[in-house]
This record gives sequence, C-alpha cells and structure tokens, in this order.
Amino acid sequence: MHETQQLDRRIQRTRSLLRDALFALIIERGYEAITVQDITERANLGRTTFYLHYKDKEELLKASVKALIDDLRQEVEPGGEEACPYRIRSIRVFQQVACQQHLYRALLKEAGSAGIGELMRAYFAELYQRRVIEPSGLGTTAPVRRELIAVSAAGALFGLLSWWLNHDLCPSAEEIGDFYWRLMAAGNEKMMS
Repeated sequence: MHETQQLDRRIQRTRSLLRDALFALIIERGYEAITVQDITERANLGRTTFYLHYKDKEELLKASVKALIDDLRQEVEPGGEEACPYRIRSIRVFQQVACQQHLYRALLKEAGSAGIGELMRAYFAELYQRRVIEPSGLGTTAPVRRELIAVSAAGALFGLLSWWLNHDLCPSAEEIGDFYWRLMAAGNEKMMS
C-alpha cells in the first residue's frame, strides 16, 4: 500500500470519528451545548488533531452535514442513472431519514447553524429537476419556471419530512413518500395543461 493511501485512510478515519462524535453529542445535548473538547473526548482524539482538520466546531458541523447529505444521495440514488421512478426515490428519502431519525430530528432543530435545511432542499430540488422535470418535457419551459417548480417540490418534500419527523414517523415512510409523489404528480399535470 502506498504511503499516501495510508495517510488518506487515516484522515478519513479521523474525520469519521470526529463526525460520529459530533452527531452523537448533538443528539444528546444539542449543538450549542457542546464544545470542541467534548467532541475530541468523545472521539478519543486530541485537540491538536481536531485543529489539524477543522478550524472550529462550525466547520466540522458543515462538513459533517454535507457528508450526511452525500450519504443520503447514495442511498436514494444507489445506481446513479438506474431506471427508477421518482416515486420510489421519494419513498427512499423517507426510509433513509427514518433509519437515522434521531440524528435528523436533532439536526433540524439546529438547522440555522448547519444549514442542513438549505442543503437538503438544494439536493431535493436538483433531484426533482433531473428525475421529473427534464424527463417529463417540462425541461423545455423557461429556466426560471423549471427552477420554481423544482424549488416548490423540494420545499414540499422538506416540509413533509420535517412534519413527519415531529409526528413519530406516522404514517410509514412508504405512505408519506407515496403521498408526496401523488401530490407532486397532481401538480405537474396542472402545470403541463
């Protein structure tokens, strides 16, 4: 194994330990109540190691939330371009959030700090544009209109997700994902007519 590969793995491992520690502490105490010292103690790393990777806990939080959204993307779109209806992808979003419901609940309470809401909405808008607007022919409409449609769909998905997390995941991931899809399908039919 090359020395750079070992170094890359060590960097990834250290960042993963810090991210896991941060997320566990956010679930337990909330973001504002934790310190860099708390994070390094939980990760069993020194403060110097922390500062080799991040300038402060805010930078760690932003990097960690981005990694979480990247993980969500991988779960929702595992095959990249696989033939999979948007309805199934919508359900996958709810299923994956349900798997980490405590973390998502805690992070959404801290939405201002991490920008998780904005990152999630941006991903949802991009997904909707790629998987619904462009294939449906709405892609031929004006760019502003396409963006408005995608942003509206993303806002609806994020709003339903937030509501669902605060209502103990009832209805099921499959039911709420299907409800979202039907809501968006009905809206698209009206926009196209």
